[in-house]
Amino acid sequence: MRLLQIIFFLIICGSLNAQTKPNVLFILVDDFGSRDLGCYGSSLYETPNMDRLAASGARLTQAYVAYPRCVPSRFGIFTGKHPARVQGEKDSPHVEPGRDATIGEAFAAAGYQTFYCGKWHLGEGASHPDQVGFTTSVAAGAAGAARSHFAPYNVSKGKGGHEEKDAITGLDDAPEGEYLTDRLTEETMKFIEANRDQPFCAVLAHYAVHTPIEGKKHLTKRYEEKLATLPKAAIEWEKESAGENLLVQNNATYAAMIESVDNGVGRLLNQLQKLGIADHTIVILASDHGGLSARGNNRGVATSNRPLRAGKGHLYEGGLRIPMLLRWPGAVKAGTTIDTPVSTLDLMPTLAAMAGIALPEKAGTDGRNLVPLLQGGAAPARDAFFWHNPSPRPGSTGDLFSSAIREGDLKLIDFPAEKRIELYDLAADPGEANNLADSKPEDRDRLLAKLNAWRREVGASIEPKAVKPKANR
Repeated sequence: MRLLQIIFFLIICGSLNAQTKPNVLFILVDDFGSRDLGCYGSSLYETPNMDRLAASGARLTQAYVAYPRCVPSRFGIFTGKHPARVQGEKDSPHVEPGRDATIGEAFAAAGYQTFYCGKWHLGEGASHPDQVGFTTSVAAGAAGAARSHFAPYNVSKGKGGHEEKDAITGLDDAPEGEYLTDRLTEETMKFIEANRDQPFCAVLAHYAVHTPIEGKKHLTKRYEEKLATLPKAAIEWEKESAGENLLVQNNATYAAMIESVDNGVGRLLNQLQKLGIADHTIVILASDHGGLSARGNNRGVATSNRPLRAGKGHLYEGGLRIPMLLRWPGAVKAGTTIDTPVSTLDLMPTLAAMAGIALPEKAGTDGRNLVPLLQGGAAPARDAFFWHNPSPRPGSTGDLFSSAIREGDLKLIDFPAEKRIELYDLAADPGEANNLADSKPEDRDRLLAKLNAWRREVGASIEPKAVKPKANR
């Protein structure tokens, strides 16, 4: 009898311990610009649920990615390792089990149920999510985009189709016309429902709002009507690097895509509340880089990141800054605004600290634990932020071979092939319009020396190789 009582007591204690571990829901939106939400200043896009998430937690106004394009940025997010350390001259570093460790592995080792749904784009086989820490995965693989956001998802429906070479796997049962954003939201809700009584770490990585730009017709129509009531800009484009950049948000279909993502966010937040687990679930929403606003050819673009300069692919602020929202009930005060610069490299150590779990031995060490900052304390000690773009796409997104460093409010961008250096004071000039390289030579030379030292440390190429044409991605 005594033995049975002890066993029963241990079971109860284990159950209580599991319930005290915070759940994690990480929503990653693809190609989502820093001004693509109402709470970040958009007057066109309607995001009431994301705005609600911001109001219930923290909104970070200077959140950076490690790279302004999908694969390297995602590599940094999920490994905590700067992509320049493994990138060489390639644009697409994949997760390698013998070299890297993921957020999924950290949480799985701590007894969490782990889930990955949607765009992975970091390799297949041994690099597939279900091989690197995520016990359950849905629609994840090599595909960098959907050929269509309407089922069947692997059949292009626009003029000329989409150039994505890899197919989305695992959604062949989708009824014709189903919308991909809705399906991925539903798959995530199923996982949460099934694991409501145990700690989980769920990643919902939308293929939206990446091209092809396809939205629900009734939403697109409503935004077309809304745009018709707004004043039309006298100038819509400006020259930028190897191409041009859009100055205004005027894409009704893209607005419809954002609203569908936002509706999904609302469904997830409501589900957490309904299941009674909202108070011990951390929710994070972020993007993998800036919005698609710049082009080097006549491709269509999606949005404008103005007043920030340029967009996807560029090391200007429009390519590097993203929206980042974080709700941590009982730990982060609702309605908090954080203006301190942070990085998506910080997510892995921060989530581990929030959950009180250890990081894997092979986890990257380029990020910082943001918990003290989130709770009103000091920013983490950090020497500088660094970026390196060794694989530009001048004919697609109009960007050039470049590297950058931010220290304090000063940001330097080096364009070796053009033999040009630019220096900006981001506090006074967040739009990077006034190049101070000639007027502040001491700062220019000091930051360039520090950037060169970092490039040597991580093995980043200083000189560009021949650039091959890239697809419109």
